Amino acid sequence: MDKRLFVVALCEGELKNRALLLQKIFAEKYQIYKRLLPPLHITLEVVYAPDNRAIEGTVEAIKKATQSIGPFAVKSKGFTCFPPPYKSIGLLIEKNHELDLAVTKIRSCLEENKVLVANPFGQNWIFHLTLVNTFLADRKWSDAEFFTACNLVENVPLDVTGEVERIEIWHPTKEQETMNEGSFKLLRREATISP
Repeated sequence: MDKRLFVVALCEGELKNRALLLQKIFAEKYQIYKRLLPPLHITLEVVYAPDNRAIEGTVEAIKKATQSIGPFAVKSKGFTCFPPPYKSIGLLIEKNHELDLAVTKIRSCLEENKVLVANPFGQNWIFHLTLVNTFLADRKWSDAEFFTACNLVENVPLDVTGEVERIEIWHPTKEQETMNEGSFKLLRREATISP
């Protein structure tokens, strides 16, 4: 059993709509997913959670972090391909100040709660919204299929934005009833003006 939890950002708007369309196109063309399509998300952090105590610590940390994170814009201007063994194609999410602040706040709260971060990519994490990959797929796609798909999207023009409105904590499964450990809506804060 996978002992990781994924801290993910969910977005709305044109970015989500375009990603859903592209995900369906890939799924139909390559028949990677026969049942449910994996939910669209941007992974912000991966933590090691081997027991209930670690899961509870993660939930507390993300709850605290999201109390000071408001909704923020994200943008994609292209695709990214992660080679084998991942065989993953996604929308590349541009790093911006708000995204960096959100991730910094999340990592800080996880550290305060002594939650072990399991992110193998560290500071060089490439933010992306996965459209298709072999993880949780109903069938593996061949190297030839993967490289053909990557070549197809390599020069496709793209310029879409969305807004992250929610951060959730997920187990790595597609089963909705056991996947989610916590969901936190990002709230807009009214600016206060001092007299």
